[in-house]
Amino acid sequence: MSRILIKNLRYRYPVSKTDVLKGMSLTIPEGKVTAILGPNGSGKSTLFKVLIKVLSPYEGDIYVGGNDLRDLDIDALSKIISWVPQEEDLLFPYTVLEYVLLGRTPHLGFFNMPSRKDMEIVHEVLMQLRLSGIVHRKIPTLSGGEKKLVSIARALVQETDIIILDEPTAHLDMGNKARVLGIIKGMAESGKTIIFSTHDPNEAFLIANNVAIVNDGKLISEGPPGTVITEELLEKVYGVKVTVQRADNGQVLVGIHPNIFKSL
Repeated sequence: MSRILIKNLRYRYPVSKTDVLKGMSLTIPEGKVTAILGPNGSGKSTLFKVLIKVLSPYEGDIYVGGNDLRDLDIDALSKIISWVPQEEDLLFPYTVLEYVLLGRTPHLGFFNMPSRKDMEIVHEVLMQLRLSGIVHRKIPTLSGGEKKLVSIARALVQETDIIILDEPTAHLDMGNKARVLGIIKGMAESGKTIIFSTHDPNEAFLIANNVAIVNDGKLISEGPPGTVITEELLEKVYGVKVTVQRADNGQVLVGIHPNIFKSL
């Protein structure tokens, strides 16, 4: 069971007098894709850092699969949740193979070398994501799209039930964006619980089963994309007039309303 239950979460950075998370409550369903949608500064990244215990809230409760997050140490949590950040500053110029192997760390003993099984898991994931041809490349030499796929590969070899991705399509071209979204959808179809943040409502419509719209550290609305993502709500959250166009085949396209430019 990998459902996440968040109750009345409050967090404030030490140098600030204002809460970033302001009593946020949210349920992340098991085995589904949940998109966290909201503008810059709405608390999306802070929420994720609390979920992986990089930050500690001063109020509220989080339950992961029925377990209180406070009772899970980092070793136990790393076998339940894997994390794909927007960007990562690496201390060493790892090769793709070396970097992806880091995902097996929670399953290794102290100072233990990767086993044959570990290597098989890594190579299977690399093949699945079509990264086998670049295993000996250094991470700094990769394109933005390749780096993102390699980060996802590392999360997959960690073999967790929950994967959290912070703006996984940021700065990617259309082709790589489509590929990453397809991989995320496939991970959920294999039974994993996926949480990803985005600024783009269209991404939520494409792959999410559940959408949580957040703003100013609060949950504004939660539910299926077709119910939650409306023109009225997006205009309220983003402060700009938008259009939500629904085609007969079920496709939805969200965009900035063209009349907005007449007032500039």
